[in-house]
Parts: sequence; C-alpha cells; structure tokens
Amino acid sequence: MKLSYQLAACVTLAVCFTAHSVIAELTIDDNLEAKMNEVGKDGTVSALIYLDSSADIKALSDSISQNRLSFHDRHKLIVETLQNEANASQKSIIKKIGELRTSGGIERVKTYWITNAIRIDATPSVILELSTHEDVNHIYLNYPIELVEPVSTGPVGQDRGGVEIGIDAVRAPEVWAMGFDGDGVLVSTMDTGVQGSHEALASRWAGLRPEYAGHPEWAFLDPYTGDHSFPFDSGSHGTHTMGTVCGGSPGQGIGVAPGAHWITSAAIDRYTIEQTVADAITSFQWLADPDGDPSTSWDVPRVNSNSWGLTTGHGYPNCDQTFWTYLDNLEAVGCVVLFSAGNEGSSGLRRPGDRATDDYRTCAVAAIDPYDSNWPIASFSSRGPTNCTPNGSSAIKPDIAAPGVDTYSSVPGGYSSYSGTSMASPHVNGAVALMLQANPDLEVEMIKQILYETAIDLGATGEDNDYGAGMIDCVEAVTMALGTVSLTWSYP
Repeated sequence: MKLSYQLAACVTLAVCFTAHSVIAELTIDDNLEAKMNEVGKDGTVSALIYLDSSADIKALSDSISQNRLSFHDRHKLIVETLQNEANASQKSIIKKIGELRTSGGIERVKTYWITNAIRIDATPSVILELSTHEDVNHIYLNYPIELVEPVSTGPVGQDRGGVEIGIDAVRAPEVWAMGFDGDGVLVSTMDTGVQGSHEALASRWAGLRPEYAGHPEWAFLDPYTGDHSFPFDSGSHGTHTMGTVCGGSPGQGIGVAPGAHWITSAAIDRYTIEQTVADAITSFQWLADPDGDPSTSWDVPRVNSNSWGLTTGHGYPNCDQTFWTYLDNLEAVGCVVLFSAGNEGSSGLRRPGDRATDDYRTCAVAAIDPYDSNWPIASFSSRGPTNCTPNGSSAIKPDIAAPGVDTYSSVPGGYSSYSGTSMASPHVNGAVALMLQANPDLEVEMIKQILYETAIDLGATGEDNDYGAGMIDCVEAVTMALGTVSLTWSYP
C-alpha cells in the first residue's frame, strides 16, 4: 500500500527519507536516494520513473513471428502498441507532475514510449512525492554512460587501398563476390557521431536519399543541441566504427557491408555534455521510428551496434530487466542490437553486454587479433562468465567474436588504426547487413542464431568465455541466411 505524502511534515530531506522509508525501499533506487541526499533539499537530481503498466511485447513479438508477418507489419504493431500503452498509462502521473510544477522544483520532464518511463529533473521532495503515486513501479537515478574507449590509437594516415585484414578475416570479400554487399539495408550506430563528409562514408548517408528530402533528422540525431541537419563527429570514434560497418566500396575494404546506407545518433562522449541513460533511451526510441510514423518502415535500421557500456563501479542496477526494456523493445521492432563486450579483460563484461537472460540478449562481441593466423583473443577483450541470468547461475559470455586489434578505418581527416572491442562489434553489424540483403525476412533471433551456429570455433571446443561461439564467418552466415529464404513469407 502506498503511503500518503505530507510535504509540510518534511522539515528536512533526512526527515523526508525517514517518513518515506517504506516507499524508498519499494520504489526508489539506492543510488538515487544517495544522490538526493548529496544534492540536498534545494538541489536537482535527474531520475527515471518507470511505471507499473507495460505491454506484453514479448508475447506480441512471438505471435508476429509465429504468423510470419513482414518487417513492415512487425514495426507498425510493436510501435503502436508501445505508444498506446504509454499514452494511456502516463496520463495520471503527467497530470500530477503538472500540478507539482506550479510550485517549482521541476526543471525538465520528458516522456518515453520505447519503455514506459518518464525522465524528470527535479528536487528530492518532488521525486519523493511522485514515489507515492499509484502508477509508479520504480524510480532510478538517471545514470551516466560512457564510451568503451579504444585501448590504443594510431596516427592519422591515408587510405591504404585494398581490403583490410579484418575485413578479409570475416570473409566479406567472398560474400561481395556472391553478389551481396549490404545494398538496400539500413544500418545504424549510437556513438560519438559520424563525419558525414568523409570520403569513405559520404555517399551512403541515408539523409541524402530522395526519401529524406527536407528531413535530415530522420537520418541523424543529435540529442543535445537539436542540430540534425548534417552528421558530425564530436571526436573520431563514431566515424571509425561506421567505417568498419560500411565504409569504402568493394575492393577498397575498410567496411564489411560497403553497399549499405547508414544513420546514427551522436549520443556518446560529447566533451562537456554529460551523457546519461535518458540520452540512450531517446536514441533507441528514435531508432525504432526515425520519421515518427509507425506506418512506415523504410526509415528503420535493421541493425544497431553500440560501443558504450558500464562497469559495476558505475552503480547500474545489476541484471534489472525493467531497466533494459528499451533494448528489448527495439529488437521487438526488428532491429538487431549489438554491444561491445568491453576492454576490461578478465575483470568481466560491461553492462548491458553481460546480460544472459536468454540465449539472445544481450549480444556481446569480443575482439580477436586478425594479424595472428591463430586469431587469439585480444588481451584486453572482456571475458565471462556472467551471473546476469534469470536464476543467478553462471552463463557463458561474450556471445561471438570479431576482429578488434589494429583495425584500420575512417576517422575525421583520414584513416587510423584503433584497437578495442569497439572495433569488433561493427564487423558484426556489417555481417548482419550482408545477411539481410540475402534474406530481408530474417528476424532478430534467427539472425543471431545463424551467426552463432556458423561461427568459427576458437579456443576451447564449443562456446567459451573468451570467444563465445567463435569468430564470425560471413560466407557461412549468408549461405545459411539464403537457405532459410524458402522458409519465410509475409501475410498481407
């Protein structure tokens, strides 16, 4: 039962917390409570309010799969269901927030539908008041997020010409020879941005296509300044990762899928701007429906790779399903979500790549050294196991591996070699694009299953906590994708 809140009785913040101890235990994240105490009664803290109500997206997604509906129909059904649920269930608390706003203490409010949540930047007393609302499930701190920084970077040079060794190692050129280079597939990243004018990437920014005329915001998101007119990179990382996904052209191989078009969100590591979970949620919501029209799907990317993640030291909730619903819901829309495993070696994987709530979530990518013929796991590549399972038991992580040592790719002003698992996950992103050109009807879980089944086993026999299922093999993955074409169809 929720306790009533008497603001007048809360003479100090400490008294407020004592009076609401039961509520805090039930609804307020421990780290949020600590932050509220830190800022004091007149300070402001950023929080994420998750509501009790949620649509059964897993059941709906399974039904869509069983009925073999098209990607277009999947997108429309999932997005509209999420939006309807949020619109209906958030009315009461939005009204309450409006009432509280008249008394001050609220700096910012943003509602979401990709997960049924609300961001609020407000004083501790306002957050405590909202914790008593009957619709609230839990209130989290709006945690900071950070880039998985490369462990090393080389000098900026020029295009070396020919196919880079990592691209050759995943057998992408052989797939190009089969007639698949990612053409017709829309890929995406969430990173520091992308230098849209770079010679290796400029021609395939989706915002230049006729469908986007007058709407560059459907192809580039800057969640901070609101400048969506043309892609830029606040550093170099995002240009490098996108180059590995789809940079260059066949035969000039820095990218696995050089025929694909790309969009990106510049949400990570923006110098003096603090990036938070709310910024990630904003980006994932945009990725789920860039043009804001659920009845269109041509604007929705089929794969998204992420080179950000958090360690235990950041304080993130451990294995909390509610906290990661936006990832699951983007995949339910039909977009494969990939995460770099992290560069912490034997210290373990970063979150959310450490999730092993089922066989497919969340896909974490390890880094191998393609310059060594034995393809050893990189010393920095984060290793499992993980206990982020439904019952807390141990599970194998990461899920799969790809080249991540001295990866030569595009950066603002030229090209450079970077090392890290941030360089590995873009290889998998490009491999997914090749598979989807071969068979556009592939669903998220089938794509991951094919990647795992066709991977080249490395290390200990079978799956292991260094390589996962092994090194991606684009030829075998595309061949298996082609083999499932006859097994998929769409109902009107």
